[in-house]
Amino acid sequence: MSTQAFPIVNVDLGGLSSKKAIQHFLEHRPSERWVLLGEHAAQSVDQLWTAWIQATRNELRGCMVARSIDAEFLRYLAGTHHISEAFARAGLQSDQSSAWVLCLPTAEGVENDLGHVQPIVRGTQAFSDHLEGFLESLGWPTTSSNVSFSIEGSQILGIDVQGWEKGREFESLIAHVLMADDQSSSHR
Repeated sequence: MSTQAFPIVNVDLGGLSSKKAIQHFLEHRPSERWVLLGEHAAQSVDQLWTAWIQATRNELRGCMVARSIDAEFLRYLAGTHHISEAFARAGLQSDQSSAWVLCLPTAEGVENDLGHVQPIVRGTQAFSDHLEGFLESLGWPTTSSNVSFSIEGSQILGIDVQGWEKGREFESLIAHVLMADDQSSSHR
C-alpha cells in the first residue's frame, strides 16, 4: 500500500454547528474534489488511499454509484452502497468541533495487463495551491491532529471492531472500504 501522504488536514470549526459548517464548506469549496469528513472518519492513510483508489477507478470507468466523486469517496470510506448512509457514517457529526478537509487527487487511467483501467495519482498540487486561501475564506484554523485509528471512530463508520482480533484494526479498515460494493454489506 502507498505510504505517500494523503492531502488532508484537520481543522477547528470555530464553534459552528455541523449543519452550518457543512453549508459553509459547500459554499466555498473550489470543486467537488474537496471533501469534509467527520473528525472520526480518517483512521489511516492506507484507508484513505484505498477509498480513493476505489472511487477514482469508478470515476475513470464511468460507473460511479454516486453522482459526484466526493460522495463516491464517502461511500467507500463508510463501507456502504447507500449514499445517505455514507454521509451519516463518514460525515460531520453533530457533536464534533473539528473535521478533516481533504482534496481527492486527480488520476490518470492506466491499463493493466488485463486491460482494466487503474488510477494513478497525477498529483496533489491542487491541495497545496488552494488550501491556505480556502481555509482562510472559511475562517477555520488547522489543528495539530493526525490521522489515527480509534475504536469509537471505527464504530461510527460501521465497522464491527469486536469481529477483529487485536492488532488487525488496520486490516478491518481496508476490508470495510472494500466491502462497499458487497450488496450484503449495504444493510450493515
